Amino acid sequence: MSATTIYDTLFSEVLVFKTNVSSDDDVEKVGRVLASESNITRWNIDRDDIDRVLRIECEQLQPEAVIKLLRDAGFACEELPD
Repeated sequence: MSATTIYDTLFSEVLVFKTNVSSDDDVEKVGRVLASESNITRWNIDRDDIDRVLRIECEQLQPEAVIKLLRDAGFACEELPD
């Protein structure tokens, strides 16, 4: 394991949200929105899940910031408990 990988593993966290992202266009729009946040290292959306779960791997990012980004883009978004 490289030093970068070890660092990323030690200091990244996963945030999980319920959304209303449903179409490919929605996913593309969310991708553009999340690309504006440099602390996000990876993300994915499970559109097959009833909650259309968005998982974000990030460093030092508050859930409220993600919620605001998505709501400002017109999506429903709320943090799911651990």
